[in-house]
Amino acid sequence: MTQLPESDGIRENSFGFLIQTLARRIDGDMRERLKDHGVDLKIFANLMFLSAKDGITQREIGNHLNFPDYYTSRNVDALIKEGFAERRPDPKSRRSTLIFLTAKGRDKAAELPGVIRASNEKSLANLNATERAQVMRLLKKAAGMG
Repeated sequence: MTQLPESDGIRENSFGFLIQTLARRIDGDMRERLKDHGVDLKIFANLMFLSAKDGITQREIGNHLNFPDYYTSRNVDALIKEGFAERRPDPKSRRSTLIFLTAKGRDKAAELPGVIRASNEKSLANLNATERAQVMRLLKKAAGMG
């Protein structure tokens, strides 16, 4: 058995390290939960975003989700391949297309809020209601969202 060096406390006091550790745990949990619904984690955010606001360009999706153009393009292609979305010509611009969810995409997106809640619940299980509210408020503030 390999012994780990004794911690010097640097990692455990690093905001970035702690956020990345939690993010990896959430990612793994979400991957497993989404697999049961036939959805890849890569397209999940796009699917959920379009369920709230579809009929927009790929660029708008990427800007709202803070994803680079190439990543958004791949994810939209994957949504289309799965039959969850479709491209339609933009009536205001011959150069662009708009992305819309299909009926299959809307149905799939409607399945997923419970998955999100369950994953969030697992991630926050060690916190009471007051602590949960405080963590959310502080994370939004740190992210420049509140």
